[in-house]
Amino acid sequence: MPEPGGMRRAEVIGLTVGSIDLDSDVAVVVGKGRRPRGIPYGHRTGQALTRYLRARTRHPLATFTDALWLAQKGALTDNGLAQMLERRSAQAGIARIHAHQLRHTAADMWLAESGGDETSAMRLFGWRSRQMLQRYAASNADSRAHAAARKLGIGDRL
Repeated sequence: MPEPGGMRRAEVIGLTVGSIDLDSDVAVVVGKGRRPRGIPYGHRTGQALTRYLRARTRHPLATFTDALWLAQKGALTDNGLAQMLERRSAQAGIARIHAHQLRHTAADMWLAESGGDETSAMRLFGWRSRQMLQRYAASNADSRAHAAARKLGIGDRL
């Protein structure tokens, strides 16, 4: 579900039905320091959320909790999220992934593929210091720099 914002695990689990704005295609999360921020999502995610919200109304616990994600025994927990990611990884035939890997991947994609700027990344990911941006961006910094150099082609213009 999370697209550019790469939500934290606790933010995903903490989503409520009321935190999803289907008209604006934004999920409002409460991050570290209890600071809310809006996370935009795309059309396909909006369609999936609409379908999920319709199905959610039939869950036996839907009227007892505002938690967005419901499991068999109630609201999705940290452990439930980990189990779901393990199950989905196996179904996809890929190595097991962890929730935090998705956040790192989203940050890298934001900076490398979308051409997203660092200031916007800090706002979307809920970082207050550039140190966090640098930590998340470090893993693929060289490949992003090489791609930017190729795109600019400075050597070819000399």
